[in-house]
Amino acid sequence: MNIQVLGCSGGLSDKNGSTCIQIGDYALIDAGTGLSSLTIEAMRKIRYIVLTHSHMDHIAALPLFLSNMFENVDHQVQVFAQAHTIETLKTNIFNDNIWPDFTQFPSAEAPIVEFIEIAPGDTFTLASPEQQNAQIHVFAVDHTVPTMGVSVRMQNQHFVFSSDTTEGPIFDNALAEVSKLAPVDTLMLECSFTNNKHDLAVHTKHMTPKMLKGTLTRMQQMPKNLWISHLKPSSGDALVAEVLALAKEFQNEIDVVLLQQS
Repeated sequence: MNIQVLGCSGGLSDKNGSTCIQIGDYALIDAGTGLSSLTIEAMRKIRYIVLTHSHMDHIAALPLFLSNMFENVDHQVQVFAQAHTIETLKTNIFNDNIWPDFTQFPSAEAPIVEFIEIAPGDTFTLASPEQQNAQIHVFAVDHTVPTMGVSVRMQNQHFVFSSDTTEGPIFDNALAEVSKLAPVDTLMLECSFTNNKHDLAVHTKHMTPKMLKGTLTRMQQMPKNLWISHLKPSSGDALVAEVLALAKEFQNEIDVVLLQQS
């Protein structure tokens, strides 16, 4: 499985773009500013985008990306998202005020983008003309807006991305259910705030290292690899230090990687 993390920051930084994960050379999970690390030629190979939710750090590059798709592209880009996300994008972004309505360009009959509504629990295939297909399963997580985690099964590998979530029964149950699809090889979890910002994490429905540790200790089946992402740049070195301390606690059980740069 070829998974490329183009961006994994929880905000705006000179070192790392916000969330965007590439599957092969033909699909993306989210469209944060990390998408800008692709060349125009690489962008034009993208056929599918799965959006986990409507927040800016996960959709910021989508409008400009679609602007690059008019020339020398013989396919439509399919964007999979929940109804809330699609409605938010159409109302607030693709409204001919902030950005053109690309569901009508270059024509209403053959637009460059198609929004496809999906819901937690759905499973579907992203087909590639040249590479192995990716089996996608989406599941509900616990964030401030309707948000989905994403399971990717491809080439006998299982990659799971939590997107933005806080700890608790909703997320614990989601991880338990997705693990039944196949053993998880790599789990990519968010950790946004330092432990002393617990109340802020609860209010915004994100994670601290302590909350992340609780989630891991409650898992019935641990992944082989844990990728920790979505660190808020404003949290600085203090959050990095807390995450590294957490990684050390679990170093004998799983391989832990702190994602800081694309």
